[in-house]
Order: sequence, then C-alpha cells, then structure tokens
Amino acid sequence: MSLTVGYPNDGFQLRAKKLKNSDALKVKDSSKDNIFAHPALVLMLERSAREVARVEKGSLMMVGDLSRRDGGPLAGHVSHQSGRDADVGFYLRDAAGRPVVREHFTPFEPNGRSRWESGVYFDDYRNWLLLRSWVTDERAGLVHIFVSSGLRWRLIEYGRKDPRFARYVDDVALLLKQPAGRSVHDDHFHVRIACPDNQGELCQNESRLGG
Repeated sequence: MSLTVGYPNDGFQLRAKKLKNSDALKVKDSSKDNIFAHPALVLMLERSAREVARVEKGSLMMVGDLSRRDGGPLAGHVSHQSGRDADVGFYLRDAAGRPVVREHFTPFEPNGRSRWESGVYFDDYRNWLLLRSWVTDERAGLVHIFVSSGLRWRLIEYGRKDPRFARYVDDVALLLKQPAGRSVHDDHFHVRIACPDNQGELCQNESRLGG
C-alpha cells in the first residue's frame, strides 16, 4: 500500500506511483524526476487529461512537479512533500482559438493575456473542462486548487455565463483559492488531494503552521 505521511509541507511518502506521459498528458522535462505521488492523485491526473482530450481532440495537459520518489523537501516548493500535490499547466490558445502547447508554464494577466508572449491566451473553455473533470471526480478527494485571485475570478465569471459549466461554479469556487503569503499561481494550477481514509493519523490534511 502506498503511504502519504505527515503534512504537505513536512512529510514523506512510501511506495509512490509514477506519473507517465500519454497522448493526453506530458510531463515537463524539468519535472521528470519529481513525478511521484499517491496513486489517487496520479490516477486523477490521468483521468482528467483523458477527459479534456476526449471532448477537445488533441488537447495535451502539461504537468510539472508532484513529489520526489520518497517525498520530503523539493527545491522550489514549500509543499509537495507527501505525494498529495501536483502542478498542472493551463491550457493555452492563440487568437483564433487554436490550441497552443508550451514546454514551460506561462503566466497570465487576469484579462487572459500572456505576460510573456504576444498572441497567446488563457483558454477559458478547456481550463473549465479541466475544472469540471476535477470537481466531478469523486475518487481522488480533491481539497484545493490553488490559482491567482485574478484568474480565479475570471474562471468563476466564465463558468457562470456558460450553461455547460454553470451548475459546477459553486463547487469550483470553494476549491479555487490563492494561498496566502505564497506564490500567486498565475502560470499553473496547484492541486491537492485529501489524506486517504485508511491512513488514520499518519497523514495530515493541512500544512504544518510555520512550515
């Protein structure tokens, strides 16, 4: 059995599952050594990538760091220590609505324009397909989706206006948040799943204070 032990910002993991590339999912080259997590998280990411690609053919979900094979501190992160956190890049589009794929994560202004690259935009529709897949996935136990405040409000407003997503807005709004005092998360989603039910006091859902 895979174990996630301790806190997101002070913990480790045992017998983790490795996330693998597929037609719908690509791991960033810079993250290839940090793509181990509890199976519930890995399987959720694989399901969500397939779901978006099923609805919008050719969609490719870019995934960054999960955790190290045995967990513990990971350079560039405060959390990601116990196999329950993952960084997922936004879906991108060009001015004509065609999908754009970048190996790096791309930061966005609240108006949906890339901060780095002219002609690259935040793909509201496919990012909402991703949010819908997460919020309706009852197997993983998703508890947080960290994202910048500006993009959070953009996504909520888009979802309210689109009948395909409106029914999910309240649930998504509860999960979307910008963590206080941390990175603004304007270039990726950071998702976290809950502790597995069968791991008792081994696993702590929230970060250790002061960590």
